[in-house]
Amino acid sequence: MAKEKKVYVPSWIVWWLFIAGLICIMDATYIILRPRTMKSQGGDLNYLYRPYNIYVTVDRRYEDLKDDFVKGVSWMNLAEVALNFFAIAMHIKNKAGLVVLLAFMVSAMTLAKTVLYFLVSTPLCSGQHFVNYSDLTRLIFLYIIPNGIWIVVPLLCMVATGRMMVDCMESEENNSKEEVSLKKHTTTLCIPF
Repeated sequence: MAKEKKVYVPSWIVWWLFIAGLICIMDATYIILRPRTMKSQGGDLNYLYRPYNIYVTVDRRYEDLKDDFVKGVSWMNLAEVALNFFAIAMHIKNKAGLVVLLAFMVSAMTLAKTVLYFLVSTPLCSGQHFVNYSDLTRLIFLYIIPNGIWIVVPLLCMVATGRMMVDCMESEENNSKEEVSLKKHTTTLCIPF
């Protein structure tokens, strides 16, 4: 019988899921609770969201109360948060295979959502009016770099977890070829759920 391969989830992935979850909660609640979170509207909850007072000077979607796209993205953020925290719970329960799958899945969601968010805010989709391009320094440090992190880190998570899944599948293929004459009655799993 083939030996079960142990899967270890890199700690940086678990930490990313945790930190991303906290940031996405903050971001989603800022949007969902508007205008109560907005300084420009005299929001009573603005004291909890002060960094957004600067961010909205570059990303105008956050100030536009009629922008339904940013509301939809915020609800998607909360779905991602639920998956992030479920993956962390599975990590605590030593369900590494499930953590790998969930981390890959939620990273793909985050990456796709962020790329879409960037695209709809560019001239390619007639959305350039949503971003303040007048101050290049502010644009780079308040919009491009912080939002770019939501592309780069999920991509790195996808590469790491994707490689783990492919390695396990290839390992199982090799084990199956070696044991074909034994006609196993039990199944071995590379990634135990």
